[in-house]
Amino acid sequence: MRHANDLSFKLVTPEDAAELLIFETRERDWFEQHIEARSEHFYTPEGIAQHIIECLALNARRRMSPLLIRDKGAIVGRANLRDMHNGHGKVGYRIAEQACGQGIAQRALRHLIGEARCVYRLSTLSAIVSIDNRASQRVLEKGGFEVGEALPEYSLVADQKIDCVVYEKNMKITTQDSAV
Repeated sequence: MRHANDLSFKLVTPEDAAELLIFETRERDWFEQHIEARSEHFYTPEGIAQHIIECLALNARRRMSPLLIRDKGAIVGRANLRDMHNGHGKVGYRIAEQACGQGIAQRALRHLIGEARCVYRLSTLSAIVSIDNRASQRVLEKGGFEVGEALPEYSLVADQKIDCVVYEKNMKITTQDSAV
């Protein structure tokens, strides 16, 4: 049984580059079964360092919150708020294959929702997910997201154009939320 304090969510830093490169390289095949492939350059020390710098530059402008998910200190995933502007943001997460099915994505989404609401004061969140990715859809639905716009042939995964759907969550505080 996983203990709540085994997981942590921390802003990525340049000091994480070597460990993040190992994580991303190890999980590459798994991730690329579900999401668009990253460029070859990403999987180099220079590429991962550049990626972190770009993420932190966006974070400094309050446009992104790039988080590492750690379990007992080891990276098991990533969670991001991104494209934040005008009260809207997008959520995304990627969980290591061996860590799937343990509630980590659900915990990551709850963390992102809390950060979106309390730190960034966002009023709506969205996520784009493949119509074939039922696990991620269930995580979003449990998090209070609702199915929105269909995106035919939106993404290229494993050399196949795939259909996706937008999930949305209204973050406006209601009297029901304040009573909880």
